[in-house]
Parts: sequence; structure tokens; C-alpha cells
Amino acid sequence: MAKNTCLTRVQNLLKGSSIKSVKRDEIINLIKQSIAEKKRAGIDSVNVDKIAKDVTEQIKAQKIQDKINAVNDEILVRKKVEEQLENFKDDPENGLISLLVGTNDLTTGARQSVGVAQNAAQGQLIAGFNAELKNANLEGMFDKADTRLQEEISITMEEISLGTEVTTKNKDVIKLATIMENYSELVRQKLNARGANIEKMWGYIVKQSYDQFNVRAAANRLNKKLEEITVPENLKGKDINYHKNFTAWKNFIMQYLDGDRTFANTDDIDNFLLNAYNSIVGNKIQIAEGAGNVFGTKNVAKGANYKRVLHYKSAKDWFAVNEKFGTGSLKETYFSGLMTAGRNMGMIDTLGTKPKQNFEKIRYAIQQRLVDSERLNAAQSISSYAPFDKYMKVVDGSIHTIEGGSIGFGVAKWSAITRAIGNIAKLGGAVISAAADLGIYGSEMSFQGRNFLGGMYEGFRGLARRKNTQDKKDLVEGMGYLAEGIVYDVSGRHTVGDNLTKGWTRIQRTFFKYNLLSWWTNTLKENAMLGMANYYAKQKNLSFDKLNKPLQEFFDLYNIDSVKWDVIRKNGMAKADDGTEFINIANLDQISDADIKRITGIDNLSKTELQIEKDKFKYSVSGILLDRSIYAVIEPDARVKGIMTQGLLAGTGMGEAIRFVGQFKAFPMSIMNKVLGREMAYIRKGKRLGGLSTEAGRAEIGRGIRGMAALVITSGFMGYMAMTMKDLLKGKEPRDPTKFKTIMAGFLQGGGLGIYGDVLFKEQRDAGSVIAGLVGPAPTTAVDLGLALQYALLGEGGKSGKAAYRAISSNIPFLNLFYIKIAFDYLIGFQIMETVNPGVLKRVERRMKKDYNQEYLFTKPSTSNKGF
Repeated sequence: MAKNTCLTRVQNLLKGSSIKSVKRDEIINLIKQSIAEKKRAGIDSVNVDKIAKDVTEQIKAQKIQDKINAVNDEILVRKKVEEQLENFKDDPENGLISLLVGTNDLTTGARQSVGVAQNAAQGQLIAGFNAELKNANLEGMFDKADTRLQEEISITMEEISLGTEVTTKNKDVIKLATIMENYSELVRQKLNARGANIEKMWGYIVKQSYDQFNVRAAANRLNKKLEEITVPENLKGKDINYHKNFTAWKNFIMQYLDGDRTFANTDDIDNFLLNAYNSIVGNKIQIAEGAGNVFGTKNVAKGANYKRVLHYKSAKDWFAVNEKFGTGSLKETYFSGLMTAGRNMGMIDTLGTKPKQNFEKIRYAIQQRLVDSERLNAAQSISSYAPFDKYMKVVDGSIHTIEGGSIGFGVAKWSAITRAIGNIAKLGGAVISAAADLGIYGSEMSFQGRNFLGGMYEGFRGLARRKNTQDKKDLVEGMGYLAEGIVYDVSGRHTVGDNLTKGWTRIQRTFFKYNLLSWWTNTLKENAMLGMANYYAKQKNLSFDKLNKPLQEFFDLYNIDSVKWDVIRKNGMAKADDGTEFINIANLDQISDADIKRITGIDNLSKTELQIEKDKFKYSVSGILLDRSIYAVIEPDARVKGIMTQGLLAGTGMGEAIRFVGQFKAFPMSIMNKVLGREMAYIRKGKRLGGLSTEAGRAEIGRGIRGMAALVITSGFMGYMAMTMKDLLKGKEPRDPTKFKTIMAGFLQGGGLGIYGDVLFKEQRDAGSVIAGLVGPAPTTAVDLGLALQYALLGEGGKSGKAAYRAISSNIPFLNLFYIKIAFDYLIGFQIMETVNPGVLKRVERRMKKDYNQEYLFTKPSTSNKGF
């Protein structure tokens, strides 16, 4: 870094200069950056007046950008206020929730939310990058590059960015590095066009990804013993292990950091790095806070107060650090960066450059308008930000941060691992329970104006086909669909999501591959998106007013009107290899400037503004398909996640408690909020239209009732089919469908409770056990262990053994896989059960006969298993 004496000289020279319109400390800070970035040898060779004027121009340019951002934000806020008052006049609270995470209200823009925009932006950024890899035939290299090749690619990316001589002779490496660096630069430019001020840097996308668990455990990661690490005096007496890990991390990265650039604006290096360390460990670097806080942004109008960027001396140095503390392979790191960028774009596109502040302005303005119109009850419902905080935390990503310091980090880490063990110990039969998906799939297609049974048949056919052709897979990927793998975790179907270490993430992915749920989910979602895209394509010759009414109403939820539909049907169609026509999102890149001006209603858009609006339109169409795919194949959306977490952060007592209670509840909660909520929206609309006393009201109420009836009946039937399949796999005959308990079990299974399987519906349960099971799997295990101890102290060995066996066997990872569990039971499981609790098998058989009129198909376990 430049010496303080030199900077003092600059400061003295500035005192006599004509520059009076900006703060001198801003100039000093930017001079430091300029010197560092240009690798000046010394301050004496710098023309102080010239560099000061250059810096002044930078500050003035930033202030101009700030004014542009402020004007654009004000326009956005006023537009959103009017839209909210017009579309949600009867329920302003739901309107604001719709803006953040979407609702089921049957009104214009109810699903045009931040959450949907983020998913679409993320999907399209990855789709665009993957398309370039495919065109260059480099997917294999990108996916399977070993450590040496990844380092070579990283170095080449830097050389290309800096314009220096490329050292590698591998042409494919050069091609891949060029694609990655150019795409990274494209993303940076997209963010800057939206109001950010991100400096040009090589590998912008990869530099914002760190593994919080590796960083927190830096000493172990570096093979250092904690007792051998000495912390600075100012950190002694605090959380010693935490700061020893910080010290290990700091000492390691300091040898690779470009100190001049990284610390250009600070004199307290240790404090700078400690704040960076805390941010990484708490996962706070991933929060989407608006243009002024995007990773790498310099807000020069506030004294260069920007998110901490760790600049490395070279790509080789960055790679050395990334190997130890990054998110994984170069592919994982790159995709992680694209996901973060997409989350920021979706936030800014919907709520502007200062999302939270703009949301509050919108809320307050609506409230004041309601007060002025003397609608005091409606005004009171949005008088506080509190009801919306849990949803904002989901879309800005702060729900995935960790609170509670080092203790909170440990609590969050091990709690997440405990829940992961619960997933891989108890969801072995989830794919069989997922049969109910087909009824939900059909109901979603019916909602869009198609046939309920036709939708179910489409789902069946897709599963029977097992997988689509590569051409159709490419179309789906172009729509923004992210298959289970690098950026998608199928466990999200049953939980609200946890921050897991890479090792446990891989274990979960392996488990869901082996229990076939990954295949089931991916196949159904692919087919849902293809089915919807084909359905829309079939309507291309119809103007908006000629579309069937349900489809018109459906498009209205996403603010697709006649103008937008005309642009889609004119530009967005393509045929697959079998001649079937689909909406092709990639084609929307080619829409004309005239079309964008028609869509926005603005004629004087700049080139940059036109490109942003094209992106937003493309993302909005992609968002429809992505959003409805998780209605057809039910998964929690941002709203459900907000409800289930209540904005409580991991690492806190209440945050962890609500995550344990919520385990396995995401699926039934999603059905209640999304599927049943969608049908209930018709009933609410009917009431607003006059209820049963008007024809319009009766029509809407009738549609809602028919939709719910069809869903309940179909789900009950599919639930019974799922139970039957489970029973057959266990060697049992089907349950008597005339028995009341069978009917109720079928409805529960079809309604999402089927995943509890062995958790709730085993022979044994006393009231306390059942209540614990309803609370969550962890309390169930705790109750079983408590019962085992209690019975042991009372001398009741049989009951104690039964409870202990149940607690242990139901928590062995992978044992619950439906094909392993059956083999285990017949080989040894029944023998163990009979040993620890003599007579248990006969009691199970009697209960089966009494409750369900059901018996084993072959030899009864009680006749061949007498215990050891």
C-alpha cells in the first residue's frame, strides 16, 4: 500500500486545490484504490491534480448514478402503490405479501413476486451459460475437470480478462475460460445496468463464493492444532476457539491477498478481515440487499463503503484459497455465483435498487391512502412492517444466515446434521408416498384450463417414459429448470432447507437418488414444464380475448395481458425433434425494440434500458413455468418457507425449534397453502362477487368446491394406491377399502402425511408418542429413548427393549430405503423385534386384521420368527 506520509502530502496538496464540491476523504480513498489498481511504484510519480480531478469525476458519476437510481426507485414505488391499490383494494396485506412472495389471490399480478423473479433470473443465468457450453461442446470438460485443469482454467480466465499473454496451449481450456470470463463479465454488466457500481475484475462470478463451514473450521482445514495457534492480544478473553480459527484463516489468506487493493481504504487490517470472516461464517455475504450492496459494489458517494472484496494477487493465488475454503469445484463455485447474481437481479427488478426501503415506502404510502379514504381497518392491517419481515428474510436470503455467534454456528450446524440424518433415516419410502403427486399434477393442469384426468395421464405417461429426449431436456433447461444436482436439493420437498456441509449435502443427494425421489421429482417437473409449454404453444393462433377463460385468468396472475401474449405467440415458439411445438424461452432474446416499447408503454428507452426490459420480460415468462412446476409437483415456495420459519434464524433457540417442528411438514404445508389455497381463492372471490345470491358468485364458489372435491377424491384414491404398494412390498395384502380407518389413512396418505409412514402409523404408539410424532421426528426419537429408560428403571425389559429398538432402527441412515427395509425385516428385523418384545408380531397381525381386515400374503412373520 502507499505510505501514509505520501498520502498526507496528497491531502496537503488538496487543501490548496480548487476541488471543493466533494469530501476530501472520498478523494483520498479513491486515490488509494487508483494507485493500488494501477500498481503505481510511488506517489511522487503521480500527477496529484490530475488524479484528484479524475477521482472527482468518478464521485460525480456515482452521484449521477445515485440520482438516476433514486428517480427510478421513486417511479417504481409510485407504480407499485397504484397497482396495489387497484388490484388488492379489498386486502392490502395480501397485496404486499403477493409483491414479496406471491399469493393465490385471483387478481392481476398476484404471482408476480420477488420470489418468482429471483427463481427465473437464477434459472435463466444458468441456462444461458449452459447453452454456450453446449454450443462449444465443452460441458464434459466443465463438469469433470480435475484440480489441475480447474487451476489452469482459472489462470487462463485471468489472462484473458487482463489482456496478457495466454500461457496454456490447450485450445479447449482457452475456449472454456473465454466463455466463463465473458459470461462473468456479462453478469457484472447486467448488475451495473441495474444501478450497481461493480468494478471490473477477472472472475467476478467465482470470487463471491465461500464455504462457511470450511472457513469456520479453518484450523482443522489447514491441519493445524488449536493449541498451537496464538491469537492477537485484542481478541484474547473472547471466544478463543472462534478467534483461533479466524487467526488460522487470516494467516493463510494473507500470503495470497493483494494487500494494496484489498486494504486500500482501511488502516485496521485485522478488523477488516475479522468483519469479512464473520460475514462469511454467518453466510451474510449472500444477502440480496439491492444495487448498493451487491458483491463488489463501490458506493463512492459514501466514502467507498462497499461490501468487502478480498482481492488476490493472481488467479493462482485465488485458486489456492478456493481449494481450502471455497464451495467446491470450479463448477460449483461458478454456479453458486450465478445463483447469487440471479437472486440480486430478481430483487432489484421487482423492488428497485433499495428493496427494503422501497417496500417500506410502498407500504406506508398505501396505508396513508387508506387512512385518507377512511378505510381504517384495512390501514391497520398494514400499519407495521412486522407481518412482512418473515417473507422479506426469505427473498433477501437472510433466512439462511446464522445468528448467535460461534455458539449459534455450532448449534445450527449440528441441528442441520441431525435433521439430515432424520431425512435419510425416515424417507426411504417417500417415492411411493409421492403417488399422490399425480392427483395434484392433474389439479394444476385443470386450474390452467386443461382437463384434470388428461393432466394425470400426462404425468403417468412421463413417468412411464422414464426420461425425455435430449432435445426436450434442452428445451426444459432453456426454460430455466434446474435439475437436482449442483443447485437443487430435492430434500426441499419435505423441509424448509438447511445450511449443510458439502459432505452431508452429498449424502442427502445420494440418498434421494437411491430412494428414486430425485428421478420421480425431476421427471414429473420436466414433464409439467413441457406439458405447459406445449399447451401454451397450441394457443398461439388465438388472440388473448379468444383464450379460454381459465387460461386468461391464469395469465393475469402473472400480469400477462393481450400485448404481452401477442409478443409471446409471435416470437417464443419452437419445435422439438418429434415435431411437437413448445414455447421456447430462448427465442424471447430476439424480441424487437418495438415490442419492448409496446410492452412497457415507453418510447424513449435507452439501449441499456431496452436490454433490461427484455431480460425482465424473458424472466417473467420463464417464471410462470418455473412457478407452476412447483404447484404441479408440489414444493414449498417462498411464501411457505416464510410461514414455516417465521423469520427466525438458524443458530437461535426458536429458530432451531421451529426447524425441528417443521421437518417433514413442508410437503403437507405446501398442499394446504398452495393447492387447497388455490381452490379456496375461488370461494373467496365468489363471496366478493355477492356469494350465492349472484350468478357470478355462485359460479366462482362452485368452481372452488368442484376443484377441492376432485383433488380430495383423487388424492384419497392415490393415497390408497400408495398404501397398497407399500403393503405389497412388505408382503401384506391390500387393506379393506370399506373400512373407515382405511379410508382415513388413504386421505392422510394422499394429503401429504404419507411421508410419516413409520413415524406415525406403527404398532405401539401411546398418546405421548403420537403427539411427539406430530411435532417432528426428533421429538419422536427423544420420546422413544425416554420410554426405553423409563421402562428399564421399572424393570420392564420387554417394553424397554422395544422402545430402544424402535429408536435405534428408525434412525439408521439408508436402512429405511423401501427395498432395504423389507429385506432387513425378513432377514433379521422381525427376529430382533420378537426377541426384545415377545409376542409383538402376533399383536401386529391381530391389529392389522381388526383395523384393516388385512393379512400377510405369505407366511406370517409370527410363525417363522420366534426370537433369538
